[in-house]
Amino acid sequence: MGGAKSMRIQATILGLLLTAAVPASPALAQSHAGHADMVAPATPQLLSGYGGGGLKIDTQVPQAQAFFDNGLQLAAAFAHAAAVEAMKEARRLDPACAMCVWGVAWADGPTINYNKTPEEMKGLLKLAREAQAMAAKGGDPLEKALTDALVVRYTKGGGWGQPGDLAFADAMQKISDQHPDNDQIASFAADAWLQAGSEDEAKMKAAARRSMAAAERVLGRNPTYTPAIHFYIHASEIAGEPAKAEPFANRLGALAPNAQHLVHMPSHTFYWVGRYREAGLVNRQAVEIVYAQAKAMAVPPPAGVFGVPYHLHNVTFGIGGALMAGDAETALWLARPLVTASLSADKALASSQRAAAGAYVALGILADPREILAVPEPRLPMLKGMWHYARGEAFARLGRAADVRREQAAIPAAPEPKRKKDDYDWYGRQTLRIASAVLDGRAAMIEGKPALAAAAFERGSLLQEDADYGYSGDPPAWWSPVRRFEAEARLAGGDLAGAKQSADKALKGRPLDPGSLAVLAAIESRRAAR
Repeated sequence: MGGAKSMRIQATILGLLLTAAVPASPALAQSHAGHADMVAPATPQLLSGYGGGGLKIDTQVPQAQAFFDNGLQLAAAFAHAAAVEAMKEARRLDPACAMCVWGVAWADGPTINYNKTPEEMKGLLKLAREAQAMAAKGGDPLEKALTDALVVRYTKGGGWGQPGDLAFADAMQKISDQHPDNDQIASFAADAWLQAGSEDEAKMKAAARRSMAAAERVLGRNPTYTPAIHFYIHASEIAGEPAKAEPFANRLGALAPNAQHLVHMPSHTFYWVGRYREAGLVNRQAVEIVYAQAKAMAVPPPAGVFGVPYHLHNVTFGIGGALMAGDAETALWLARPLVTASLSADKALASSQRAAAGAYVALGILADPREILAVPEPRLPMLKGMWHYARGEAFARLGRAADVRREQAAIPAAPEPKRKKDDYDWYGRQTLRIASAVLDGRAAMIEGKPALAAAAFERGSLLQEDADYGYSGDPPAWWSPVRRFEAEARLAGGDLAGAKQSADKALKGRPLDPGSLAVLAAIESRRAAR
């Protein structure tokens, strides 16, 4: 489930537009190009419905305090651009406010999803030093400590797992320990620990557990504090303990009804505890929020909204949950606009193509077969492969084995070497190899050869369970556990023990998978009938 690898993959997906304008480098995709949740208001205004947060600062201007607090709320909801603008307005209202300057530098800094370029870091460091100098002249000890910490972060780099991030997390933890009753400071620490991880899985999980501890300090006394809930969901997922966040995930959306990212966030918990349908539904709610905001900002939906960061993530995560649940209405509502948007694209990062692939799968699995068979071939290479896979699934539903095999043969799924670090193309190639194996199994099932089908599905399962591919991603790159298909094939061949073993393996990766549970129920029914 979510870990260092999936967090990094997610960072390349969020906010990427499926057009020729998408940068060719994953590094660019993690920079300022997509560092916004929504366009900030044309004129400064306090935005409600984004959750809690706030910190008393040294200002005699009430509106500066209000905009500073609102900036904290927006930043914790990952409404990045609006958060920066709120902090800038706080600074404009009180130019002598050190923390208002700190707020601009902090809100515009790296996050768990977006890094900053070296040039951007220079500007942030300049702002942080300005705030530090202002606080040194008359700020209280807390403000001095916060400004010092931000200078350390930006001096040493800063940007997901770099030395500055670890130094910042250490500093924020110390400040929180000195102010144990301050919910906002503890939430700063929880966020900072999330950004202190690295590509090393053990280190990332260790940092996630530190983040969980910081958030738990808050949630134990204030279970509705949305910044802590947000970071707790992320941290518990990375640490492999998503169920711990479930009570808080249940309430988050209602606490921040205008924050599309916070409305989406419970799906990270729901998916990994087996609440797949709800994972789809909360993402649909998040998408509806984006549509409403896009309409207010005169962004033409649906295609235009794919330039809004986090929107693509909401769509693909919602499709992932709905596919697992077999929720055709939600999956197709989310998938159809993405298929339409992707058809006109002729250039996109491999991670964006992989994210969009689920939309084609939804049509192939859940729509009338005639719908996907009428969809023209996309231009993007990975989507071409997944278009063939989706068509193959449609033909399988029609019982046309020869057509399934024709679509399988069109998928570029030749063997590939193990991936290199940051080789995001590899994930797409691996996905296509799985697609080829699954269609091989589908055809064999139609041909009445369940043993051959089980072997094909087992081949796909091993590809899916590869240590470098696994069940990683947000949502996982492959839409379901292939072990489920293997279990179905073994059951069809009368191998009850093998079917149970395969279903059990599927459930380890996807708890409460409906298809695997159905196989187990069928096994028990057959045994009872003997």
